[in-house]
Amino acid sequence: MIYSNEINKVCGLCQMAEVRSETEMFCSRYGKTIPVNEEGCKKFKYDILKKKVRRMRPLKTNYNKEDFTL
Repeated sequence: MIYSNEINKVCGLCQMAEVRSETEMFCSRYGKTIPVNEEGCKKFKYDILKKKVRRMRPLKTNYNKEDFTL
């Protein structure tokens, strides 16, 4: 769930973290560089826009326009 209370508290999903590289982030709260997958601190604030979204693959269909005419 997107709005679940049981989200993984990792620094890569925190509002106070800024991306520096693929493996490191800068924490504006503590003013230091931290790994992306480090466990979040007590001041963790979830940012929904930083979550990687898995897209649904396109459906494989062979429908024609004639299939939908009455």
